[in-house]
Amino acid sequence: MLKIRNSIARMPVLRKGGVHIQLKSSQRAKVKKDIKKALTEWQNGKRYTDIIHF
Repeated sequence: MLKIRNSIARMPVLRKGGVHIQLKSSQRAKVKKDIKKALTEWQNGKRYTDIIHF
């Protein structure tokens, strides 16, 4: 029979951690900021592809 050494660390609520992803709202804000920047740079004569990085 195996002994559970740390019962607190094995709790299901503590296992829900993982990779942190950007929120949808922050993704939308970033896209909006990139578009505004691209428009400003385009109006100043720079190329669009130099600004947006995919």
